[in-house]
Amino acid sequence: MTRPSIVTIAAILVAVVGAAVVAIKTLLRVPGIPYNARELFLDGGSATALVCFALALLWIGAGAMLIAHLLRQTRRTYLLLPLALIAVSLVSKMLLSRSVTYESVDDIIGSNALFGLVTQQGAWGESWKQVVSAVGPNAVDFLERRVRYTALYSVPLLAIALGLASTRRAAPEVGRKTLVEQLLLILCVAGWFWLARTLVISWAATDNLTELIARRSWLGMPGEWCLIAIPAVLGVSVAQLIRATSDPKWWPAAIATVLATLPIGWALLMAGLEPRVEKYGHVFSGAQFLLGPDRGTLLSDAQLFVRWAIVHASAVFVTFVGAWIADAAMLASRGARLTVRSRAGGAAS
Repeated sequence: MTRPSIVTIAAILVAVVGAAVVAIKTLLRVPGIPYNARELFLDGGSATALVCFALALLWIGAGAMLIAHLLRQTRRTYLLLPLALIAVSLVSKMLLSRSVTYESVDDIIGSNALFGLVTQQGAWGESWKQVVSAVGPNAVDFLERRVRYTALYSVPLLAIALGLASTRRAAPEVGRKTLVEQLLLILCVAGWFWLARTLVISWAATDNLTELIARRSWLGMPGEWCLIAIPAVLGVSVAQLIRATSDPKWWPAAIATVLATLPIGWALLMAGLEPRVEKYGHVFSGAQFLLGPDRGTLLSDAQLFVRWAIVHASAVFVTFVGAWIADAAMLASRGARLTVRSRAGGAAS
C-alpha cells in the first residue's frame, strides 16, 4: 500500500479536526447530555477551545503511538520512557488548558495543596519547609499541577501504548532487546504505574476520582487496575485497525476485535467502579455518574451499556485516527530521510 505524503496527512488532520468541532458542537445540544460535559469548555465552547480540544483528543492516540514506537524500536527504552511520558502528558496539558475550564481540570486532578501541607503543616519536615517557602507558592503550584496531571494522564497513555506495541513490529534495523533490557523495561513500566497510582490515589487531592473506584477486588484485581486494563484493551483494537489500513485482509479481524472489546470493556468498567456512591443527598453508582445525565436521573443497565458502547466506539475511533496520523507521519518522515540518504549516496558515487 502506498504511504501517504506529509501533505496528505496534514490535510486529513485538518479535516478530522473540523469534523470533530462540528460533532462536539452538535453533541452539546443533545438533550440529556451529562451536565459536566455541558460545562466543560472555555468561552461556552468557542471555536478556538473546541479546536484545541479536538487536537487534545487526537493527541491521545498520537502520543500513545509515539510511546509505542519508542517501546518497540529503541533498545534502551527504560531510559527514555519516563521522559517521553512526561513530554507527551505536558503537550496534552497545554492543549487542555486552552480548551476546558480550570474548574473541570481541578475536579479531576484536585486543587493545589502541596505548598500548604509543607509550609503550614510541616508534612516534609523543617528543612523542606524552608526550601519550599523560599521557592514560593506560585512556582510550587505550577509544578504540582503538572506533576498531578502527568501522573493521571500517563496511566491510560502508557496502557494504550502497551496495547499498540503488543502488535506492532520493530523496524528491521533495530535488533531485539536483550533479556536484561527487557527486564529493565518491565521494571520501568511497573515502577511508573506504581508511582503514578500513588500520586493519583494514595496522595489524591480530591475524592472525585477515588470515590468512584471500586473498593472490592474482582478476580483478585483491585478496581483501579480493572480501569487501567480498559485503555490497554482499546490499544489492542486500535493496533488491529492500523494494521488493517496497510493490509486489507485484516479488516474482518480488526472489526471483530473492536466488537469483542465492547463487552470486555463493559465488564472491566463495572468491576472497576463502585456500585454505590453517596454524595450530596444522592445515591448512585460510578457508572451512573460517568454515563448518566446527572446524579438524580438513574438509567437502566441496558441504557448505560448503550451509552458505554457509544463512548467506547468513539474512543476507539478517535484514538485510531490520532495513532494512524502519528504512525503515518513517522513512516513518511522515515521514507523521506531514506530518500535523501540514497540521493546523497548516489551523488557521492
